[in-house]
Amino acid sequence: MKTIAALSFALLAAAELSAATIYVDNVKGNDSNDGSKERPVASIEKGLTLLKRSGRLEVAPNNGKPYRRPYPGVNGKSLDVKVGGTPEQPLVLNGNGAVISGLSAVPADRWEKAGDGVYALPFWPMSNLYKHYHKQDYWLPASRIFFVDGEPAVNCLSRAEMEKTPGSFWWSRKERKLFFKLPAGKPLESLTVELPANAGFYVLADHVRIENFTVILSWNDGFDAAGDPRGVLYRNCVAIDNCGQGFSCHGSSIVLYEDCVAVRCASSGSCDVHWSNSSYARCVFLNNIFEGAVAANDNSAHTYSSCLVVHNEPFEQIWQNNYSRMFFDNCVIIGNGGTIPLMFLRHGSASFRQCTLLNAGILNRGEADNRGTLTIEHSLIGNMGTALMDIPAGMEKRVMLSGNLYFGSKGFRVAGKLLSPGENPGKFDVNSRWYDGKLSGRLESELPQPVRQKNASGEMRRVGAALPESVWKNYEKYRKVKTSPAGVTFLPQQKNN
Repeated sequence: MKTIAALSFALLAAAELSAATIYVDNVKGNDSNDGSKERPVASIEKGLTLLKRSGRLEVAPNNGKPYRRPYPGVNGKSLDVKVGGTPEQPLVLNGNGAVISGLSAVPADRWEKAGDGVYALPFWPMSNLYKHYHKQDYWLPASRIFFVDGEPAVNCLSRAEMEKTPGSFWWSRKERKLFFKLPAGKPLESLTVELPANAGFYVLADHVRIENFTVILSWNDGFDAAGDPRGVLYRNCVAIDNCGQGFSCHGSSIVLYEDCVAVRCASSGSCDVHWSNSSYARCVFLNNIFEGAVAANDNSAHTYSSCLVVHNEPFEQIWQNNYSRMFFDNCVIIGNGGTIPLMFLRHGSASFRQCTLLNAGILNRGEADNRGTLTIEHSLIGNMGTALMDIPAGMEKRVMLSGNLYFGSKGFRVAGKLLSPGENPGKFDVNSRWYDGKLSGRLESELPQPVRQKNASGEMRRVGAALPESVWKNYEKYRKVKTSPAGVTFLPQQKNN
């Protein structure tokens, strides 16, 4: 029996090592092909069905023709990865720069007449918080996701505005419908109307590596994991203009994101929930337009290393909630000023080491039931225009500050009392000091000269973040990117400011 078991194991191992590479090409391929290099399939979803354990999917980039899927109806479909690999030989999906678009052309017979020249379609995108946000009964104005004959259409704020604007759309959260006003003199059948109807990747298996893909205009998120997969790696993956998050982990998944970018998504750049564990290395979260830029919930644990979090609206850059744990190492996090703090902290922990935290006061809006803990060490903090930090009464014992450099703010507010710059906020702050100079460099986030300070243990370390050049290059590349049915368009690079 032992001999048979050993032979079976050897055969399985040999099968994994010889797992075939499946080729996908949406220009040259056909889904009736076998997926060989000579006879590639046309769609990624077909390629996924042909993969074996520890196999490989090679996707031709074809940047002029994004990978798309037919209109599925109200509930969009994701690209589910159900076959995995081993630690020694993971399953690999290599996009080679391919663009996956969630857009689908809606057949004319799916629309229902809803007035004079007005048609309606059920539309309920996976936008988490926003689709339950009762203050607004329209789609986010900054999110251009509706297209007519290849061009972005006007996204109206009310039905009355839509009815007066030919060729425009209005999304009603209350009715869960999208309304479309026909252009003058154009029948519906003569138009190509496109909107987000499909989603990006969902990994459901162990030891999977997905790299070099861009997901745009997804009905849901860009790059996810769900269930309990282990050893998932997303590398060089970009999410732009999605209706959901850029990245999201669910269940008890363990996921690493390396050199990834989330831009202008209609939810968080990343939102990880349940008991998931994620790490983000050298990632950029830029211009995302609802929820916290990076968010954690429900006992999950997350590390952000050498990441840039900037220009995300309209809330805090960081949401820590429901006993989750967040650790930021060597990150630049820049708020939007005004009255919105940099971070919402509740029932868990947030820790910062050698970070740069700018342009918004730290901590939440004084939640009465806040039981979170906060640690900030060797970080550059300031330019808030208001109190540097607002520590609610009763939270002083759950805050530890050490070896930081403060500047350009009105001091601390502790238990409602405003302390002037230089005035010691309490025993929880050790070896920190105030800085009289100004910042310069990229996003005005850099010290003219490096500064080193002692922490509470007497260790000398650099103060503030020093991001890798690759992060700044991705910021510059994607900060004014555009998406359309044709794919992704990059504007000329400009100097950081």
